[in-house]
Amino acid sequence: MKIFGFVSSVVAFLATLFFLIADFPDIGQFNGVIYFSLMIILLAMCVTGIITYMPPSLRAGRRIRTLDHE
Repeated sequence: MKIFGFVSSVVAFLATLFFLIADFPDIGQFNGVIYFSLMIILLAMCVTGIITYMPPSLRAGRRIRTLDHE
């Protein structure tokens, strides 16, 4: 189930980023500000899902290092 959450977060992030770039709103209008802020909130939610559901093999800094005492 974690893999599904990770993959769906990545797909949603890429789709949101595509639509934000392809249909960039006019920030001068109030509708554009609302659209842009909703997209930023959605991107933040996707990043949170990616971090939460990231497989342990992809996480940096969690590897166990052994010390050889010779």
